[in-house]
Order: sequence, then structure tokens, then C-alpha cells
Amino acid sequence: MIQKVNSKNWWQRNWKWVSLFGVLLIPVLLFFSLTGDATLRYGSIYLQPDLIENALNIASKNDKVIKELGELAPTSFFRLLEGEVEYLNNDSLVAVTVGIRSKNGKRAKIDILARKIEKKWEYQKIIIRIKKPVKKMIKILEL
Repeated sequence: MIQKVNSKNWWQRNWKWVSLFGVLLIPVLLFFSLTGDATLRYGSIYLQPDLIENALNIASKNDKVIKELGELAPTSFFRLLEGEVEYLNNDSLVAVTVGIRSKNGKRAKIDILARKIEKKWEYQKIIIRIKKPVKKMIKILEL
């Protein structure tokens, strides 16, 4: 009895899978090449939400902030993306700018300079910047 042998080579059998993988991999590689290490910087801040939450708690107790903005709303990941993250002094110090909103819709930015000592953040600077209707800076903490 004569059996028919599959004479297709590896490429002929698997070109669809290779093409699909390539089509999916190219956008991922392009994204990381364009953003550089920004993805890792924002991701590391997102994984440590207490940095921003604790600063917002300190800011929300300030009388000037309450007068200008009212009660502050919790931040979201998308507000973090409209800000900036910068690591200084061999990653021992972090400077973060995050967009914040009050519960009545007023917008501002919070600038945070902090150092992580063991598992707790030590804040060196917290400033709220308001752009509208008039530019104002509220210094909450500055060492």
C-alpha cells in the first residue's frame, strides 16, 4: 500500500500563525519604542497608589485648598497619564505631577516630591497649581 506523504515544508504549514504573531507583535514593539521607559515609570506609580492618595489627603485638609477647590475627588489612572513622573537621585526620589479635580468640577494639578523610606513615603514638597480662573499656587508642604 502506498501512503501519501505530506510534502509541505514548515513555512507552508505555519505561515498563517507566523503572520498573525507578527501583526500583533509589531504594534506592541512600536508602542514601547515610542514611549521609551514612560510605560514603566507610570506603571510603577500606578502600582503605588498611596503616594498620590496620601498627598491628596494632606492637601484636602488645607484650608486654602478647601476654599479654592472644595472637596477633592479621588484620582484615576487617566489623570495620572496627563501628568508627569520623574525619578531623581538614582530612583530614591520621585517627582510627580498629577491632574486633580474637585467634586464640584474644578481642575488643578498637584506637584509632589517624595522619598520612599522603607515602606512609607516622606513628602518633601506638595504644591497645588490652579490655572483657571486665575493662576494660583498653594504651597501645602515644602521642606
